[in-house]
Amino acid sequence: MAVSPLKFKSIVLSPHFWIILGLFAITSISHYHELLQNVPIIGQISTSGFFGLERHTEERLIYPLIIAYSGWVLGVKLGGAVLVASFMTMLPRAIFISPSLRDALFETFLAIFIGVLVLSFTGAWHRIREERDKLQVTMANLRLSEENYRELFQNASDAIWIHDLKGNVTAANKASEKMTGYTVDELLGKNVAEFLSKDAHALARVAKSKLLRGEFVERYEQRLFRMDGTEAIVELTTRLITQDGQPTAFHNIARDVTEEKKMRDSIRFYLQKILATQEEERKRIARDLHDDTGQDLLLLAHRLDAIASDPKNKLSKPIQEKLAQLRDLAVETLDGLRHYAQELRPAILDDLGLVAALEWMVDNLITEEGLDVDVQLDMQKRDLPHEVQLALFRIAQEALGNIKRHAEASKVLIRLESGAETVRMTITDNGKGFEVPARLSDLVSTGMLGLIGMQERAQLLRGTLSILSELGKGTTVIVEVPLEE
Repeated sequence: MAVSPLKFKSIVLSPHFWIILGLFAITSISHYHELLQNVPIIGQISTSGFFGLERHTEERLIYPLIIAYSGWVLGVKLGGAVLVASFMTMLPRAIFISPSLRDALFETFLAIFIGVLVLSFTGAWHRIREERDKLQVTMANLRLSEENYRELFQNASDAIWIHDLKGNVTAANKASEKMTGYTVDELLGKNVAEFLSKDAHALARVAKSKLLRGEFVERYEQRLFRMDGTEAIVELTTRLITQDGQPTAFHNIARDVTEEKKMRDSIRFYLQKILATQEEERKRIARDLHDDTGQDLLLLAHRLDAIASDPKNKLSKPIQEKLAQLRDLAVETLDGLRHYAQELRPAILDDLGLVAALEWMVDNLITEEGLDVDVQLDMQKRDLPHEVQLALFRIAQEALGNIKRHAEASKVLIRLESGAETVRMTITDNGKGFEVPARLSDLVSTGMLGLIGMQERAQLLRGTLSILSELGKGTTVIVEVPLEE
């Protein structure tokens, strides 16, 4: 691998580089002293003469020292370059100048072998030092990460605790104190079963079994008992901790939603009361329109008819025609009034139930709009609670109203099916469709408040409402409501 210009520059600027270069030059000049002895100054350089020796073995021993020095301070690559240069410098003397070729070659290769061993040792030492430095950096980062985790763990706003496979708490943060009423020291060693009711403990066992099977457990709602005996409702996330592939503990993050839950329940309660009051008011208005106003209009029509047809009144033909027109207007108004009263609160819903009410709405849709409507029922002779029937009727009423006003559809499919635990209603049309936002709550900004009302009715019964639609591909409304005992 080539040396980068920046690194080469740093090597050249290093004093070690020039020391090595000087030692190599002096040793090489001394090694060829016989050839250079007539050169002024340079010819006087001779380590053999300095030590009073007649052979040049000591230079072959100095070369490995230079190789070792260069490899130690400048790296193995530079040490390898010095080794090659040393071999190329010693070899010509051994072959062409030394009186004993065999001895000179042996000493040369021995020096190179020593240099290789020294470089190997130096390279290994450098690698060990690099690994040691990396390990120290890793350990420092690990300690820093651990400190950061501990700080986040202890100061997190959510309660966090870890318990082993048997449920014994091994770690907890400060927020756990506020949630349970116990101090961290009191929590350590306690079993989580002490905080759970029978139903909550069963739910915890289900989550544990799923995690041990490798399944993902979503955030779920759990109920805990505080130290003072009061109940806390928490949203809990549980994850499995493993070591070497084996489960060792469970990591829990809990957020106390007791007050939020109470507030949501209160809002749900008030909405239910508002809707119930609204329905009662609809029923009263429908009844008043039918019984009072309707009867008055019917009486008015009869009287107008009686006046126009009584020969004693001796009315002219133009007056009789005007009275007939007034009578027809009264009858037409009465029909509209009855239709409006039915829309407000159809008596068929209270008398015959949801299925009959849906069929009544479908008949009106076919008569008024000429749509091809198919109704599929699979209720398994199940009687639905009155509030469920009312909510599904209002959702269907809004959905069919939207189809009539906006969808430009020619076909509609209504499917109502009941299972052991839920009832499901699906309304599908082949109309023009629309773009459904990621969240139905975003429909408020577009003015589609009817869809929001449908969702709220479903949620009040702890159900779900889904809307599937694409431009040019129609719309499907799916509402599913649990059936509680």
